[in-house]
Amino acid sequence: MTTPKAESHAKGTTTPAHAAKPHETATHAPSDTKATHAKPDEEPNRHIAKRVAIGAATILALLIACYGAGCAYFSSHFVPGTTVDGMDASNLSQDELAAKIDRIAETWSSHITGNGLDLTLAEGDVGLTADGTLRATAARAEVDPKRWPLELLSPKQIETGTGVSLDDTRLQATMQAAIDTVNATAAQPTDAYVTYDEGMGTFVIRDATIGGVIDATSAIDTVKTSALCLRQSLELGEAQLVKPQLTSDSPDLIAARDAANRVLSLEIPLTKGGQELTRVSKDQIARWVSVGEDMQLDVDVDAIDDWASESLSDKVASSDEVHDYDVDSTSVASSIADNLHRCAADTIEIPLAITGERPAESEGARERGRHIDINLSTQYARFYGGDGTVIWRSYLVSGNTSKRHGTPTGEYSILNKATNQTLIGADENHDNKPDYKSHVNYWMPFLGNAYGLHDASWRSRFGGSIYSYAGSHGCINLPREKAAELFDLVNVGDKVNIHW
Repeated sequence: MTTPKAESHAKGTTTPAHAAKPHETATHAPSDTKATHAKPDEEPNRHIAKRVAIGAATILALLIACYGAGCAYFSSHFVPGTTVDGMDASNLSQDELAAKIDRIAETWSSHITGNGLDLTLAEGDVGLTADGTLRATAARAEVDPKRWPLELLSPKQIETGTGVSLDDTRLQATMQAAIDTVNATAAQPTDAYVTYDEGMGTFVIRDATIGGVIDATSAIDTVKTSALCLRQSLELGEAQLVKPQLTSDSPDLIAARDAANRVLSLEIPLTKGGQELTRVSKDQIARWVSVGEDMQLDVDVDAIDDWASESLSDKVASSDEVHDYDVDSTSVASSIADNLHRCAADTIEIPLAITGERPAESEGARERGRHIDINLSTQYARFYGGDGTVIWRSYLVSGNTSKRHGTPTGEYSILNKATNQTLIGADENHDNKPDYKSHVNYWMPFLGNAYGLHDASWRSRFGGSIYSYAGSHGCINLPREKAAELFDLVNVGDKVNIHW
């Protein structure tokens, strides 16, 4: 017997061949699933994209609306941060800016300070006048409303150069008087220069200094610019001071320093007879050379001359019987200076100069042994030792030939040596008094006790032709120091040869 449920299936429907039997899991062909079903997360992504697009469109619409509103507003107002000839014009209309300019100009004054100045300029001091409308109109002409976003980021600084004027003559007079007062006591600027640094042992550049002298032209121009911008205070600074003409970075100054240092490294040999006596080196050169204002090497020739006299004299001074020789310091200085100017280390043979000259020796005197040679024609005496060398010499004054008091000639000997003697003359004028009484410190008679060699402190000059008009009464007069020297050297019995 068949149940109704079973019949219903048989008559009304046909179960597909692939339909699952009860308690069996259905399976589907992959190709059929792909064709008829979407991925589970695609639907939410479509909703997100739609929302983003709507948001972006909204923002863009807002930006366009804002930009348009800005263009409309800034077509009649200045962008925040905008300045017109230094004056803040933020959010001002053209008319508002014009009114601001006129209002400030009516009561304008400016406090000027810096660089020793402290004064206040009023509108009447400089003849300042303003046309706010002219300046504001010129400023608006410089503005492009469409650029307002860029100008918010980088505020515009408008320079019209119009709408405000002043009297240059009145400004010049007012400022110049104040500047002159400051400059009267201000320190002058100094140029950079080359100098020798003892600690470093080299030539260096000392930098320029600005000082405090106001550059009137620069200062007045700066004040004028400030006034035309209606600024109410101004502090002048270093830019308005007179500048040094030469600074430490000058190529010419650097070259001069380097040239001086090359000279400083020289060593110049000084010789006598081909033998090196000394060298001129850094320590001396540093005292003699400098760099002048023309940036050329200056050599102090006088200082070299002094050094040569002091340092070389003991090394080269010499004498023969007729001449005294010493360093020719002037020639040495000239040669050293020439080397320094040429930056050369050429060897210098030290030249000599005659510093003293005496009469020639009497003929044959050196062969006469120990004796005093007195030459009346040259008015000169020499004391020879036994080997013929001169051990003492001096100029003298002999007897007065014009009064027939000439010194006797011939061969004599020293008869005595005495000190603190009074020489008493004869009574030739027959007045019953000796013709003279003379005190002498050293007395060395050679003919009786009437003729001798002695000091003559009453004389200031010896030698020459004095004997012919102001000579002695026959004795040999000597300078005191020379008489003292001879007194110590001579012995009683030493020969004396007197001749013309």
